[in-house]
Amino acid sequence: MSTRALVDERILSSPYHSLIPRTNMNSFYKSENVGLTGLIIRLQREDIGEVARDDEALSFALELQLQELSIVETDIADHQFAIKWLWQLDCDYKLALALSNLHHEADAALLTCTGCDSRFTRHQSFKAPCDRHFFCFECLANFFEYTIGDESLYPPKCCDIEISLDNVRKLLDDKLVARYEKKKIEYDTEPTKRTYCHGLKCNTFIPESSIENDVATCSDCGKRTCTICKEKAHRGDCPKDEDTQSLLDMAEKEGWQRCYNTKCHRVVALTIGCNHITCRCGAQFCYICGARWKTCLCPHMNEAYLLAGNDRPRHAEHRLFQPPQD
Repeated sequence: MSTRALVDERILSSPYHSLIPRTNMNSFYKSENVGLTGLIIRLQREDIGEVARDDEALSFALELQLQELSIVETDIADHQFAIKWLWQLDCDYKLALALSNLHHEADAALLTCTGCDSRFTRHQSFKAPCDRHFFCFECLANFFEYTIGDESLYPPKCCDIEISLDNVRKLLDDKLVARYEKKKIEYDTEPTKRTYCHGLKCNTFIPESSIENDVATCSDCGKRTCTICKEKAHRGDCPKDEDTQSLLDMAEKEGWQRCYNTKCHRVVALTIGCNHITCRCGAQFCYICGARWKTCLCPHMNEAYLLAGNDRPRHAEHRLFQPPQD
C-alpha cells in the first residue's frame, strides 16, 4: 500500500473524518483546504498516538504527509506574498504617477523670477507694475539695495515703469526701507541744489529741512556748511554768491541801504521820508550808515528826501552796511 493510501485510510478511520466530505483526498491539498487538511493530519497523529510510534510505516507516512503539507503551505504563502507584493507595487506606481502629475501641475503654476530665474509661487514673489515680470523677495530687496548705491538705477523700474516704494514697503526689511527713504530725498533734490557736509570724513547729504539762512547743519557730525560755497559755514555774505554780489554793487552805486539783522540783510531803497528805516523783519536802522537806529550820529533826515522826486543826491557820509565776516 502506498504512503498516500495508508494516510488516507488512517484519516478516513479517524473520528474526525466527518469534518471533511468523503471525496478524493487530492482536494485536501488545494489552497483553500490546506489549512483544514493540516489540522486533520495533526489531530489524526494525536489520535493514533501509540499506534504511530509502534508502526514505523505509519509514522513515516504521517511525517511525509506533514512535510508535503508544509511545502504546500509554503508555496501558498509565497504565492500570496507575490500577489500582495505585486498589488503593493501597483499601488506604489499609481501613487508615484499621481504625485508626478501633481508635481507637473504645481510646477506649471510657478512663476519665474526676472532677477535670478528661480521658480516661486505667486505668494513668494512680487508682480512688477508692467504686469509681465515677477521678482522674488530677495531679488526685489537687492534691486532697492543697488539703487541706494547707484543713482543711475533710481528710481527702480521694470519695463520703464517705476516700482513705487509704497507698493513694496511690506515686502522689504524696515532698515532697508529707512535707508532708501533717506536716499530718495537726496535723489529727488536737483544736483545743483544739493548740499553735502564739508567734513572730509563725512560728506553726508544735508536735506533742506536742516538748512537755515544758507547754512546746512549735518545730522551725522554736526558740522555746518555754507549752501553757496559748500565750504565751512561763515558769517556775512558768501563771496561765491554772484547774485548777492551783483545786488550789493548796485546798492552801493544807487545809495541804497541794507538791514543789519543777520537773519534778514534785506536791501532797501528810500524814496521819501526821514533816515529812520523800519525793515519788514522789524529791525530799525539808519539809512545813511546802516547802524541800529539811534546808535549813530548821522542826521535824522535829509531835506532832499522829504519831498517826492527822482533827483536825490546821496548823503556824503552814506556807506553800505557790511555784515561781519569770519
